[in-house]
Amino acid sequence: MDCALFLVTNLDTETLKKNIYNIVCQAIKDEVTAYEEFSRISCKYFVLDIETEDIISLDFIREEYNMHINAEIGIQLFGKSFEKGLDVLFHVFGNMIKVFNPDLVFVENGTDQLFRKENDTVIVNTKLDQYQIKYLSNERITLLGLPCVHRKLLN
Repeated sequence: MDCALFLVTNLDTETLKKNIYNIVCQAIKDEVTAYEEFSRISCKYFVLDIETEDIISLDFIREEYNMHINAEIGIQLFGKSFEKGLDVLFHVFGNMIKVFNPDLVFVENGTDQLFRKENDTVIVNTKLDQYQIKYLSNERITLLGLPCVHRKLLN
């Protein structure tokens, strides 16, 4: 599964990357490797590519999601450990929210919003296909640690 997490954050690039690395290390409790000054973080479940300067189509993304997005995390989950990796990923998202509270949008296939977090509320998209619905189980959503509402989000 290839997906992306778009963030609105006040953290500078270096602090953002190191915070995410530390959060992943805490969640994995296994080997986590950082490359390119923490721009790429790899573990047995997924690879995260953190971009703050060369976000492709940034103006379009900001307009599409109506947020002042300033960071993108490209995510590639590995097939063999997909379900466990998704659980760990949502745990990471929840800890990111606790540590530096960004507004965010989680998308699949480039533009399909699975959920977004804004103003301390998680909004789960009700217009999802059969696979996307499984990604967003109640157990995973509770890992985000915020109240949630379900409503149709534009894709």
